[in-house]
Amino acid sequence: MTDAAGVLERIASLSPFFAVGTGPVPDGRWQPTTTLRDPLTRDALIAATAERMGITEARVAASTLHLGYAARLWSVAVGSVAVSGRCIGLEPERLLWKTEGGTLLLHLPDPQFGASPSAEVLDGQIEPLITAWGSVLAPGAMWGNTASALTGVVQVVGDPAIPHVEALLAEPRLRAALDPSTRRRRSCCLFYRTPGGGVCGDCPFPSPPADAPRHRR
Repeated sequence: MTDAAGVLERIASLSPFFAVGTGPVPDGRWQPTTTLRDPLTRDALIAATAERMGITEARVAASTLHLGYAARLWSVAVGSVAVSGRCIGLEPERLLWKTEGGTLLLHLPDPQFGASPSAEVLDGQIEPLITAWGSVLAPGAMWGNTASALTGVVQVVGDPAIPHVEALLAEPRLRAALDPSTRRRRSCCLFYRTPGGGVCGDCPFPSPPADAPRHRR
């Protein structure tokens, strides 16, 4: 039987975005992902992201962070199930994070297999984060981010990911986030409000809304 660390090594070869560190915690400001729910940690991370992006709207920085984090979680969960039939455990108390050069990195000191992708990602990570970040960014936008990030995993993992992604998209919390006929989001990730930003391929808007910033930094 392939061990969890071996599965993480396999999926890391698909893309650097799928990489999760393992073993003893390296030097650096690593924290349990539970701290992402803390208002002070959240606000500091959002502020640093906004500064790096050259924007002033906290909700736009929050959406960028949330979408990237959801994509990282789905990469690990769906990637591991696709290559091994088992999902890596992503318990918030055990999964560590830090940012480096604007990139959010993940680390599991002792990787183990966990429950289903839905339980590991939606129940354990995303839903509590949406509750904690709801005062900064609309929950509907975050559920849209979560569904959009999930569909993107197929582009890297390929056909083995499709049945897992389809099953997850049928989950009630995600089913309402996308139009079933077009797979377009029902909410916007706000990328159009970033410097040089436009609309994404699954955006509900065909072109940037009229309130798109006119002046870019």
